[in-house]
Amino acid sequence: MSLRVGIDVGGTFTDVTAFDEEGGEVSVRKYLSNPAAPARVMETITQDLVEAYGAEAVSLILHGSTAALNTLLEGKGVRVGLLTTRGFRDVYEIGRQWRGDEVFNIFAPAPQMLLTRDRIHEVGGRLDPRGEVIEPLDAGDVETAVRKLLADRVEAVAICFLFSYADPTQELTAAEIVRRLAPDLYVSLSCEVNPEWREYERTASTVANAYIGPPVSRYLHELEALSTARCPRARVLMMKSDGGAASADMLSRTPIQTVMSGPVAGVIGARNLGDIKGIENLLTFDTGGTSSDMAVLPGPPLYRSEVTVGRHPLRTHTVDIETIGAGGGSIASVQLGGVLKVGPQSAGAEPGPACYDRGGTEATLTDALVVLGHLNPAALLDGKMPISSAKAQAAVTAHVAAPLGMSAVEAAWGVLSVLATNVMVAMRTITVERGYDPREFTLVPFGGMGPTIAGRIAGELGIGRILVPRDPGAFSAYGMLVTDVHQTRSFTKVTSLDQVSAEELDRIFQGLEDEALAGLMREQFPRERLRAERSAGMRYRGQSYEVSVPVASLRGPADIAELRQRFHDAHHRRYGHMAQNEAIEIVNFQVTGIGMIPMPVLPTHPKVTAARPEPRDLRPVHFDAAATTATPVFHRSRLQPGHVIEGPAIIEEETSTTVLYPGQRLEVDERLNLDIAVNDGQVPPPGVG
Repeated sequence: MSLRVGIDVGGTFTDVTAFDEEGGEVSVRKYLSNPAAPARVMETITQDLVEAYGAEAVSLILHGSTAALNTLLEGKGVRVGLLTTRGFRDVYEIGRQWRGDEVFNIFAPAPQMLLTRDRIHEVGGRLDPRGEVIEPLDAGDVETAVRKLLADRVEAVAICFLFSYADPTQELTAAEIVRRLAPDLYVSLSCEVNPEWREYERTASTVANAYIGPPVSRYLHELEALSTARCPRARVLMMKSDGGAASADMLSRTPIQTVMSGPVAGVIGARNLGDIKGIENLLTFDTGGTSSDMAVLPGPPLYRSEVTVGRHPLRTHTVDIETIGAGGGSIASVQLGGVLKVGPQSAGAEPGPACYDRGGTEATLTDALVVLGHLNPAALLDGKMPISSAKAQAAVTAHVAAPLGMSAVEAAWGVLSVLATNVMVAMRTITVERGYDPREFTLVPFGGMGPTIAGRIAGELGIGRILVPRDPGAFSAYGMLVTDVHQTRSFTKVTSLDQVSAEELDRIFQGLEDEALAGLMREQFPRERLRAERSAGMRYRGQSYEVSVPVASLRGPADIAELRQRFHDAHHRRYGHMAQNEAIEIVNFQVTGIGMIPMPVLPTHPKVTAARPEPRDLRPVHFDAAATTATPVFHRSRLQPGHVIEGPAIIEEETSTTVLYPGQRLEVDERLNLDIAVNDGQVPPPGVG
């Protein structure tokens, strides 16, 4: 047996998907996470894997984790110092004038700093924008600064010098001095974290990388050690924000690359599922216990180069995902003036929703769905997790129904409606506001709660099709099994497209490509399993921000003309217009080296002759705030390809529950996905939903 294992460590549950490459079988397990000691759950997981399959069976383990994200959000990083170019001590504090979505809010909080000004030290040494040395690095200044930082008990130091992306020599020299004087200090270099222009964002990202570096690096190496201790034959990789994977050693210097590690795996899995099914336009909807993560996929995943996490601007290549605080554990409360609010606060894993009977008393979405009958009133996780419907009823009554003067069912329906509205607003943001019509997309819900509320959301948005994958509660763990290993290299050089040859551009890209592929070969990837993807950050001259454009061959003027047209088209898709007579510049050159891992191939199953399965139960369910409907309940493990179910219906399984609303129709496909037609499969006319 050769077993490939994906492990998604979430805030509430840790999901495990194991794929037998020889037999084609997939098995899933769910574990309660331990937010206080997130690595401890690995001891239980690896022990269970060894007992079930044997220590020699596991060949590949891929981890996805919220460790970096939570370290930033919870403020649990280390004490940091910063070395910067003389005269630029205040770059980090001044930041940017632009406030983004808060432009009209005069009380908008400034970006958060991770260190105080007294731990920022200037050193002599200066480059010009082309990387030419104006003033050599002053080693004495570096030594003095390091001694002061050591006296100030810092555990990590960030080094960000002016224009170091053009020539990193001075930063690398300063790092050598730091490591010689203080071998135990964690060193974060801007030339490794974000070798691109924009001093503030580069500084903020380098400081954040230093802040999370020691704890996240320890965590990644601990995961690796726990995995290999019991599974010595396994190769251990970590999920990155860009949808690729890397080893703990590769990520120990730049753990900021894992800040979106958890959410992206599901997006990669959904893209793989769409490719198998021949569906191009996808909307992913990943809802767990704490948050909802959404992404629009008009083909390949979309990317962005900057994210904001807890008022920290981070420059790191990541799949474009929208996240809101809406999950099964989202707490419902009545605010001043009788306003019902759901989330972003969550009951988490401990104590959890009231129905978990672990000490939680607040009303949550999970409690509301138990009251409505959408979730099993006796147990979750296929009976492995008993719950208390009485405590769910009591929590909803006390915290929502009584303050609003309504019944528990009306209150529960209100909780679901508010949370669904929050999700729909976010989905319109990533679709309609970007020029995409959600009615042209297939919704792929996963996570423990995604399939439970997807039917309500799809109906409201006018989405005509829902595709629920196998084992949706552990689908992000499956997504890790269909990803490759990535190494990204980037370089900033403002280059006019009218004044450069294809050969000159190719030389720049080739240098970055050689670096990226060399890093992968050090990870023991053979050359025949490597490929590279090139992209350029391009803009019209005078613009402040760039649009990422894929770059194909660069052999002559025709390729330059094609690249120019690709930029016009990309700009038009992004902003709704183009300026074909304006000069175009390349600002950032980027190459992603990809080490290809063989993709798992899930087996197909023949269709059954009997199209209608038999339900295992009937349950009273509310699909509005008033009437109760006797609704058939099916167990998903008994559904076979060709089975058809007309809504309303409930489909239960170990990792999730799918709710089929009245008017919706479900058919099981040959790979055991649930293919759901919404509104009898009719796409509403424009303007509806």
